[in-house]
Amino acid sequence: MVTPGALRVLFLLLLLLWASGMENSEILEQPRNVCLGLINEGNYESFYLENTAGCFTKCRQSGNEPCDLKNLQRYWLKYEFHLVENQMGIVNTSFLKAVVQSVSTNISEDLFFSLTPSQVPRPVTEKEHEPPDRVRLPRSLFESLQDSSSVVRLAITLLDIGPGNLFKGPELSLEDSSSVLNNRVVGLSLGNISVSRLAEPLEITFSHQRPPSNMTFSCVFWDVTKGSTGDWSSTGCSTELSAKRTVCRCDHLTFFALLLRPILDRATVQALVRISQAGCGASMIFLAFTVVLYAALSPQQPHSLRLRASRECERCHPCPQPSPRLGHSPHPQQAEHDLPAGCAAGPCEPGLERQKESSPTLEGGPWRLRFYRQRFKSEDAPKVHVALSISLFLLNLAFFINVGHGRERSDATCWARGAIFHYFLLCTFTWMGLEAFHLYLLVIKVFNTYFGHYFLKLSLVGWGLPALIVIGTGSANSYGHYAIRDKKNMATLELCWFREKTAVSALYVTVHGYFLITCLFSAVVLGLVAWKIFTLSTATAGKEQGPNWKGVLTVLGLSSLVGVTWWLAILTPLGRSTIYVFALFNSLQGVFIFCWFAVLYFPSRTAVSSSSGTARIDQTFRL
Repeated sequence: MVTPGALRVLFLLLLLLWASGMENSEILEQPRNVCLGLINEGNYESFYLENTAGCFTKCRQSGNEPCDLKNLQRYWLKYEFHLVENQMGIVNTSFLKAVVQSVSTNISEDLFFSLTPSQVPRPVTEKEHEPPDRVRLPRSLFESLQDSSSVVRLAITLLDIGPGNLFKGPELSLEDSSSVLNNRVVGLSLGNISVSRLAEPLEITFSHQRPPSNMTFSCVFWDVTKGSTGDWSSTGCSTELSAKRTVCRCDHLTFFALLLRPILDRATVQALVRISQAGCGASMIFLAFTVVLYAALSPQQPHSLRLRASRECERCHPCPQPSPRLGHSPHPQQAEHDLPAGCAAGPCEPGLERQKESSPTLEGGPWRLRFYRQRFKSEDAPKVHVALSISLFLLNLAFFINVGHGRERSDATCWARGAIFHYFLLCTFTWMGLEAFHLYLLVIKVFNTYFGHYFLKLSLVGWGLPALIVIGTGSANSYGHYAIRDKKNMATLELCWFREKTAVSALYVTVHGYFLITCLFSAVVLGLVAWKIFTLSTATAGKEQGPNWKGVLTVLGLSSLVGVTWWLAILTPLGRSTIYVFALFNSLQGVFIFCWFAVLYFPSRTAVSSSSGTARIDQTFRL
């Protein structure tokens, strides 16, 4: 018969057995959570490596597997130290290729290792047929360690990180379009020896196919101090791009990779659109001010002062009659005359001589306004400037309508919006080219340049030639829906422009080619004008007087008229930073034009009375 005391002992034993069974079951279940990064921590035998490597596929954003990316990434980072400290030879698995070898710090030449993905890294010579993927470790790296050791152990690993989130970093996860090239990471380690700020950087060469037009490569390393889990960083690394390979140069040892990133991902496109809209809005306001400035205001410079300067020249010697220019007189006359010695450095010049025709009493109030309106109607340069300002204003307005309304469902409406945007873009290019042409006639080819109905002819070119191009392009049904896409073919920006793929040739001919022609012509003219400004001011002064800041500012002002801000588009293939620079400065072109006009048409008394070469050229620019 069982006593009550025996029953109590039996009951306690059952409780203990049940508790131990629960603990054993938890232990058995723990391996299922290997992707938390704690189960295999510090264990690097083949079984544990294979077990942990399964997380490269399991740890995805849409997966159900609980993952601790920080612990898992730390596991593989420490594996490099484990290789250096505990293993010699090679590791060859489907996801990991590694080699560990001793290297003398007294070597006489650089070390080269192949990085072929399907093979274990192996030493190669510099003269050997160059592998498509390889690493070069400079001799100076090992020489810098001679004081601490005569031999060091070097580990080189090739790790396939798979399609999951491991070693992707927060930035790549957010963009959802960038990727690690071929999901391959290259690890270089000397164990506990820290190597940074190398005098001569190491080189890693990655081979690849030509990237898509909207993608670019960048060399990065894994920075454990960046963010809570670590992230890719390019500090200390440079990227040398070519058609089929990229060379990364870095000044330290760690995990390296080549990132394939969209030049215009969604976040970048949105930022560029906001920058462009803000800049274009400011430009539209200042362009409107520019038109008002020319249509209603008069220069603050007293006309009597200009007339007095001209009379002073006449007292010295009558000014020679210049050849008429740009439609101011219907009768072309003689070529350039030699100025008398006493007037050579004075204010006697064609621009000032012509201004004697107006009354010297028109100095203020309504008289000044009337005088300026008459002057505005009689001169061509202000009209050219105003035409450029109007075309640029309408281009900015078309940009706002095109970008701000998103995708247009109606094909006919989208065709019209694309054609209008194309027309005003070509008008802007044309008038910037005409500004350069007008500048050439004023400064370079000064004499015998009479053109009847000069501004009318410029207008026919400035407004008519773009219309002919748009009509021809539109008749080929080139306008329609256009989208900027990322690596996954997802649209990051949709607008009405040239139809995708089918109108590529029309885009390159009528936009890129047209822009290139006007850009080259304007660059040549601007270069000649700059040479004229600086050589004339130097010759007039008789000697060097330090930097000619007035001449520099004059050239910068003229640059806004001939569209130098558009030339920055040539630099955009260099990377994302140049695209931001182009978007910022180009959208502010209207502001720069207004600033130049304000300075040009409201000069100080000092600038007017100055006899420097630059001042005389400034007078020419106003006519």
